[in-house]
Amino acid sequence: MKTALVSQQTSDLIIIGAGAAGLSLLLALDDINYPHSVTVLERNSGPLNDRIWSFWSTNTQNISLGLLNVPRYIASIISHRWSHWSLSTSQSNYVMRSDVYRYCCVRSDDLSRLAQKRIDQNPRFRIIYNSDVTLVRTQDNICTLTSNGFAINARKVLDTRPPPIDKNHTGLLQCFYGEEITLSEDFFEPSCVQLMHQLKSAALGIEFVYVLPFNTKQALIEFTCFSLHAISKDTLKLRLHGAIKELLKQRKYTVERSENAVLPMYLLNQNHHKKNENICYGGIAGGAMRASTGYSFLNSQGWATQCARELMRFNRFSPTAPIKRVYCVVDMIMLKVLRDNMSIGVSIFELMFKKVKPARFVRFMTQQATIVDFISVIWAMPKKPFLIAACKLLINKK
Repeated sequence: MKTALVSQQTSDLIIIGAGAAGLSLLLALDDINYPHSVTVLERNSGPLNDRIWSFWSTNTQNISLGLLNVPRYIASIISHRWSHWSLSTSQSNYVMRSDVYRYCCVRSDDLSRLAQKRIDQNPRFRIIYNSDVTLVRTQDNICTLTSNGFAINARKVLDTRPPPIDKNHTGLLQCFYGEEITLSEDFFEPSCVQLMHQLKSAALGIEFVYVLPFNTKQALIEFTCFSLHAISKDTLKLRLHGAIKELLKQRKYTVERSENAVLPMYLLNQNHHKKNENICYGGIAGGAMRASTGYSFLNSQGWATQCARELMRFNRFSPTAPIKRVYCVVDMIMLKVLRDNMSIGVSIFELMFKKVKPARFVRFMTQQATIVDFISVIWAMPKKPFLIAACKLLINKK
């Protein structure tokens, strides 16, 4: 692994952060034989198994038809696929199933291994760990980055570090703590993801448990809440353990690993993108996360593919936003509704599972919705609160 540091280095492109956005661009560049040098700077000491990214993709049986909506190198590291996904409350349970789409996941360590394999085969690419970037400055179209006592120059910089949470945000925060556990006996239904198990409006906001089963004995279980304020890790962990106890009863389990995050469910200010054409922002900071859902991995793939092409052809970053404007508007209205009345959230998500067909639901979630899909989703929602929220946003904009 290439980790040697010197006091002064150069690279055509620097990527700050070896997460989903940074490594996705690296892989996209490698896939089109990018002829220039690329350096990834990662603050951690090595690859981490600390994330599982989930998304909907077309069934692998349809790859030959050209329907796969992730790059083939990403498809090669999809670790699990599920044909069903569900939502449940204390009174009801809804299950969606699709023959065309599958709910998929990619592990962070698998993405890191794939990137390292490509780096080992490409002398122009490298990754430097233990590199916490402390300063980025630009002079005469040259960007200089300072990290741990050394400096590195480049003409282009992609910064994928997540932005700090805005305390004055006008949306919500998605707070979660999860543990990947293993049981000694069969328990989980491996074909169905519980997207929102025991969904309810409670003290922390809109609360639910997310269950990602890898087989009958192993699953990732997360306690999640959509809240107005950041919830501490200790509180989330306590609620998760209560949920696991209720779910598993007296069954014993071992914890393999854990993950925790607070994600912004609001539209980020993108004005910093226009300050310097040589510096671009990716991932959450680049607007890849759907504000109303927290999903970003699929958006990062589309952006990385487009950005790699722009760098190859025109030596510039992609000007295309990862999320289309119409979805941003819909998300703003949805979040306004939830912020004004958190208790209505259960009804909104329940109605979506109850009235929207699975394929329409997936296309809406993955920015592939047709006009009919949009009408179907909108028609399923309670009309009055959405109209009021839309009018408030329109008035405030004026």
